[in-house]
Amino acid sequence: MLNSKIAEIIKEKISQDNFLDLEEFLKINLYEKQHGFYNQINNSQKKLIGANGHFITAPEISQIFGELIAVWLLDYFYKSDAKSINLVELGPGNCTLINDILRVINKQKEKAFKIHLHFVEISPELRKIQRLNIDHHEYKKNWYKKISDLKKNLSNLPTIFLANEFFDCLPISQFKFFKNENEWKKKCVKVKKNKFYFDYISLDKNDKNLIKEMNLNFSKIIKQNQVIEYSSMTTDIMLQIVDIINDMDGCALFIDYGKNNPFGDTLQAVYKNKKVSLFNKIGNCDYSSLVDFSNMKTIAKKKGLKVYPIISQRELLLRLGIKERAENLAKNATTLQKRNIFSGVERLISKIYMGEIFKAFCITKNKHKVIGFI
Repeated sequence: MLNSKIAEIIKEKISQDNFLDLEEFLKINLYEKQHGFYNQINNSQKKLIGANGHFITAPEISQIFGELIAVWLLDYFYKSDAKSINLVELGPGNCTLINDILRVINKQKEKAFKIHLHFVEISPELRKIQRLNIDHHEYKKNWYKKISDLKKNLSNLPTIFLANEFFDCLPISQFKFFKNENEWKKKCVKVKKNKFYFDYISLDKNDKNLIKEMNLNFSKIIKQNQVIEYSSMTTDIMLQIVDIINDMDGCALFIDYGKNNPFGDTLQAVYKNKKVSLFNKIGNCDYSSLVDFSNMKTIAKKKGLKVYPIISQRELLLRLGIKERAENLAKNATTLQKRNIFSGVERLISKIYMGEIFKAFCITKNKHKVIGFI
């Protein structure tokens, strides 16, 4: 099932140059103003996030996930001298994570913090849901379509960024090395007999410079048909985040499924929690790829921030006490509730589910040691 409107827009774009960059193809699918996936999705019946939606995230699997992130935040708060902070979440989904975090924070009486909540969300439908889901929290709240708008409106306070399964959904470019031709080429989308297909085109000057720069950071042997993925949107967002942290102090915690290099073809389409062909559900499916944390790490280091080693989600949650929290929750639970508690924990930390493929990445301005990464 295609979104015919999006398909026609893509065909029109292809007709102009006989091809469309993969990154532009993904941007149109996801963000086109009227018919893009994130702008036309109806979340009122849980059609985006959750067991009945297109994908399910860690906060939806278990409340313990958000509670442990709250513990991480509180530890950072207590080590700082801040009385007020900006708390920013990128792509908050149903606001399940922030609800769990605020529930824990609201119970703390040892030290009072004034929190200004900020959300970066491109989807108007999701923004409606988010406003409803956190309306009961008495904090100042602001929403922005893009991070550049956020930057203009932040109070000059220490700023903490959170993002869970945000960067994996950003559009990417793919480059393939053809060893026989000794040449990198860029992946694009073409159309023939009304069907879409992938092809490769020669690099322009900017792409050549990008590949040259990326290769300087990696000594991996270039193999025949080696693929490199790069997200210009991730780079742009990271540059703005590190500038904000440098200017205002603060930190960032990003959890996503990814790796510590740019190599490999990891692009996939997801429709109703199942992988589908990249062209079968155009305009009606989400696209994601493994996050290249090495690029994010390089950006933060160049800007002088403290960059902690990238660890697995399993390692972070175990260090934050996920098993102990599950045991405490289970004490007063019914048999069914206990089963759900421990099955949720298993999904979050098991190596065959989310435990290893999901990574945790942390950067800070100050020298406070953050729990979970030391």
